[in-house]
Amino acid sequence: MSEQSDFDIDDLDTSLLGELQADARVGVLELSRRLGVARGTVQARLDRMIDAGVIRGFSVNLNLDALGFRVKAYVTVEVKEGQVASVVEPLSKIDEVLEVHSVAAQGDLLCLIAARSNQHMMDVLEKVLTIPDIARTSTAIVLKTQIENRSHQLLESMKGS
Repeated sequence: MSEQSDFDIDDLDTSLLGELQADARVGVLELSRRLGVARGTVQARLDRMIDAGVIRGFSVNLNLDALGFRVKAYVTVEVKEGQVASVVEPLSKIDEVLEVHSVAAQGDLLCLIAARSNQHMMDVLEKVLTIPDIARTSTAIVLKTQIENRSHQLLESMKGS
Protein backbone atom coordinates (compact mmCIF):
# COMPACT_ATOMS: atom_id res chain seq x y z
CA MET A 1 0.00 0.00 0.00
CA SER A 2 1.43 3.36 -0.94
CA GLU A 3 1.77 6.25 1.45
CA GLN A 4 -0.95 8.83 0.95
CA SER A 5 -0.84 12.58 1.42
CA ASP A 6 -2.64 14.20 4.35
CA PHE A 7 -6.35 14.68 3.84
CA ASP A 8 -8.00 17.90 4.98
CA ILE A 9 -10.73 16.93 7.41
CA ASP A 10 -13.21 19.18 9.18
CA ASP A 11 -15.64 18.71 12.06
CA LEU A 12 -18.40 17.44 9.76
CA ASP A 13 -16.06 14.82 8.31
CA THR A 14 -14.97 13.66 11.78
CA SER A 15 -18.59 13.47 12.93
CA LEU A 16 -19.51 11.51 9.82
CA LEU A 17 -16.62 9.08 10.33
CA GLY A 18 -17.54 8.72 14.00
CA GLU A 19 -21.13 7.80 13.09
CA LEU A 20 -19.88 5.24 10.56
CA GLN A 21 -17.48 3.71 13.07
CA ALA A 22 -20.31 3.34 15.55
CA ASP A 23 -22.57 1.74 12.92
CA ALA A 24 -21.25 1.07 9.42
CA ARG A 25 -24.73 -0.10 8.35
CA VAL A 26 -26.32 3.31 8.81
CA GLY A 27 -27.67 4.77 5.57
CA VAL A 28 -26.89 8.11 4.00
CA LEU A 29 -30.36 9.45 4.76
CA GLU A 30 -30.06 8.54 8.44
CA LEU A 31 -26.56 10.05 8.56
CA SER A 32 -27.90 13.31 7.12
CA ARG A 33 -30.64 13.35 9.78
CA ARG A 34 -28.19 12.66 12.63
CA LEU A 35 -25.71 15.26 11.44
CA GLY A 36 -28.30 17.88 10.45
CA VAL A 37 -27.06 18.31 6.88
CA ALA A 38 -28.45 17.51 3.44
CA ARG A 39 -28.31 13.97 2.11
CA GLY A 40 -26.30 15.24 -0.89
CA THR A 41 -23.71 16.76 1.45
CA VAL A 42 -23.26 13.45 3.27
CA GLN A 43 -22.98 11.55 -0.01
CA ALA A 44 -20.44 14.04 -1.40
CA ARG A 45 -18.35 13.84 1.78
CA LEU A 46 -18.44 10.04 1.72
CA ASP A 47 -17.46 9.91 -1.96
CA ARG A 48 -14.59 12.36 -1.36
CA MET A 49 -13.24 10.33 1.58
CA ILE A 50 -13.57 7.06 -0.33
CA ASP A 51 -11.77 8.53 -3.36
CA ALA A 52 -8.99 9.86 -1.10
CA GLY A 53 -8.56 6.48 0.60
CA VAL A 54 -9.61 7.79 4.01
CA ILE A 55 -12.44 5.24 4.01
CA ARG A 56 -11.05 1.92 2.81
CA GLY A 57 -14.31 0.02 3.05
CA PHE A 58 -17.33 -0.78 5.14
CA SER A 59 -16.94 -3.94 7.16
CA VAL A 60 -18.08 -5.86 10.19
CA ASN A 61 -15.98 -5.74 13.36
CA LEU A 62 -15.68 -9.42 14.28
CA ASN A 63 -15.30 -10.78 17.79
CA LEU A 64 -12.66 -13.45 17.19
CA ASP A 65 -13.23 -14.99 20.63
CA ALA A 66 -16.91 -15.57 19.82
CA LEU A 67 -15.83 -17.27 16.58
CA GLY A 68 -13.60 -19.64 18.54
CA PHE A 69 -10.25 -17.91 17.87
CA ARG A 70 -9.36 -17.34 21.50
CA VAL A 71 -5.58 -17.39 21.15
CA LYS A 72 -3.93 -14.37 19.60
CA ALA A 73 -0.24 -13.64 19.23
CA TYR A 74 2.03 -10.94 17.92
CA VAL A 75 4.85 -12.60 16.05
CA THR A 76 8.04 -10.78 15.21
CA VAL A 77 9.54 -12.17 12.01
CA GLU A 78 13.20 -11.75 11.16
CA VAL A 79 13.79 -12.11 7.43
CA LYS A 80 17.01 -13.03 5.63
CA GLU A 81 18.79 -9.93 4.33
CA GLY A 82 16.70 -8.08 1.74
CA GLN A 83 14.05 -10.78 1.42
CA VAL A 84 10.99 -9.10 2.96
CA ALA A 85 9.07 -9.09 -0.33
CA SER A 86 9.53 -12.84 -0.74
CA VAL A 87 8.01 -13.47 2.70
CA VAL A 88 4.93 -11.23 2.59
CA GLU A 89 3.04 -13.13 -0.11
CA PRO A 90 3.39 -16.56 1.57
CA LEU A 91 2.29 -15.00 4.89
CA SER A 92 -0.79 -13.59 3.15
CA LYS A 93 -1.78 -17.13 2.15
CA ILE A 94 -1.97 -18.30 5.79
CA ASP A 95 -5.56 -17.64 6.84
CA GLU A 96 -4.76 -17.16 10.52
CA VAL A 97 -2.31 -14.32 9.76
CA LEU A 98 -4.56 -11.27 10.22
CA GLU A 99 -2.07 -8.41 9.85
CA VAL A 100 1.53 -7.96 8.73
CA HIS A 101 3.45 -4.73 9.33
CA SER A 102 6.99 -3.74 8.39
CA VAL A 103 8.57 -2.39 11.56
CA ALA A 104 11.67 -0.58 12.74
CA ALA A 105 12.44 -2.93 15.59
CA GLN A 106 14.32 -6.10 16.51
CA GLY A 107 12.66 -7.95 13.61
CA ASP A 108 11.52 -6.95 10.15
CA LEU A 109 7.81 -7.77 10.29
CA LEU A 110 5.19 -7.82 13.01
CA CYS A 111 2.28 -10.21 12.45
CA LEU A 112 -0.99 -10.61 14.31
CA ILE A 113 -2.08 -14.25 14.29
CA ALA A 114 -5.31 -15.79 15.59
CA ALA A 115 -5.80 -19.45 16.50
CA ARG A 116 -8.41 -21.66 18.12
CA SER A 117 -6.04 -23.18 20.70
CA ASN A 118 -2.41 -23.25 21.76
CA GLN A 119 -1.89 -26.34 19.59
CA HIS A 120 -3.46 -24.56 16.62
CA MET A 121 -1.16 -21.57 17.24
CA MET A 122 1.81 -23.91 17.29
CA ASP A 123 0.68 -25.42 13.96
CA VAL A 124 0.34 -21.94 12.43
CA LEU A 125 3.77 -20.90 13.71
CA GLU A 126 5.27 -24.05 12.21
CA LYS A 127 3.64 -23.14 8.88
CA VAL A 128 5.14 -19.64 9.14
CA LEU A 129 8.57 -21.12 9.78
CA THR A 130 8.38 -23.18 6.57
CA ILE A 131 8.62 -19.97 4.53
CA PRO A 132 12.16 -20.18 3.13
CA ASP A 133 13.42 -16.62 3.72
CA ILE A 134 12.34 -16.41 7.36
CA ALA A 135 15.37 -16.59 9.62
CA ARG A 136 13.53 -16.71 12.97
CA THR A 137 10.43 -15.65 14.83
CA SER A 138 9.60 -14.46 18.31
CA THR A 139 6.08 -14.85 19.68
CA ALA A 140 4.18 -12.87 22.29
CA ILE A 141 0.86 -14.47 23.23
CA VAL A 142 -1.94 -11.99 23.98
CA LEU A 143 -3.26 -12.74 27.47
CA LYS A 144 -5.92 -10.03 27.56
CA THR A 145 -6.72 -7.05 25.37
CA GLN A 146 -6.64 -4.03 27.63
CA ILE A 147 -7.63 -1.40 25.04
CA GLU A 148 -9.48 -2.24 21.83
CA ASN A 149 -9.00 -0.35 18.59
CA ARG A 150 -9.73 3.24 19.50
CA SER A 151 -9.37 5.29 16.38
CA HIS A 152 -12.68 6.95 17.28
CA GLN A 153 -10.82 8.87 19.99
CA LEU A 154 -8.29 10.04 17.41
CA LEU A 155 -11.17 11.38 15.32
CA GLU A 156 -12.59 13.27 18.31
CA SER A 157 -9.20 14.86 18.96
CA MET A 158 -9.16 16.19 15.38
CA LYS A 159 -12.35 18.21 15.83
CA GLY A 160 -11.72 21.92 15.83
CA SER A 161 -8.11 21.60 14.74
